Amino acid sequence: MNFGTKSSQIAAEKAAKLLADRELTQNFVKRRDGFAGLNDVPEPEEETWVTTYMDLLTLLLVLFVVLLANADFSGSPTERQSLSQTSALMTVLGIDPESASDKELTSLGNMLSGEFNEAGFGDLVDITTSPGSLNIRLNDQILFRSGEAHFADEKAAELMKPVVAVLQRSGHSISVEGHTDSVPIRTERFPSNWELSAARASFVVRYLIDQGVSPERLKAVGFADSQPLASNESEEGRRQNRRVTLVLTVADDG
Repeated sequence: MNFGTKSSQIAAEKAAKLLADRELTQNFVKRRDGFAGLNDVPEPEEETWVTTYMDLLTLLLVLFVVLLANADFSGSPTERQSLSQTSALMTVLGIDPESASDKELTSLGNMLSGEFNEAGFGDLVDITTSPGSLNIRLNDQILFRSGEAHFADEKAAELMKPVVAVLQRSGHSISVEGHTDSVPIRTERFPSNWELSAARASFVVRYLIDQGVSPERLKAVGFADSQPLASNESEEGRRQNRRVTLVLTVADDG
């Protein structure tokens, strides 16, 4: 038997098999390349939504800051409650709604409350704070007689002493608001509650000016019975609604 011939045949068979395997592989690659995108390298996922999301949060934050900065804190209790809700939302967003001016107003309110309590007027005065304002609500039963717009007696001046002392030392803007109950008044001097509430607020403003408070810081506003604190159906409710409120806010330097 010729071993050389046999070895040559085996080598030829192996070469033929390798050639067949190579052709089979090449045909498979050609068929696979016919499918679009099969060999494409996957692109990294773009997270552009994160940028859009952060932009939206920033715009919302700016919106609430602008609303708070331009808010009128001398409005109705409902408006003040809305401002408190805005303050709460700012807290959730990580912003401290109580600025240095707010802390100063809170300190003034606490001091006034103590002085009124010591003077025995605690039940006639209600002091509250909201972002940017200090509200001093004076019950009118000690300030004015029914249907009048000047202090009833010396007791009214005693009630005003702590307020005057604070206003003389501070530089805050002061809005004096007059409020009445819903019982109509029709006199020659006061045809309606609008004139009465405005006259009472103006009287308090003139009194503060006489006590040395700068007139540039003051304004008088009459609301009549348009912003009640309680129902006018009862005497107690009407008593609460008859009031004068001093609203202290940070002075506008512009």
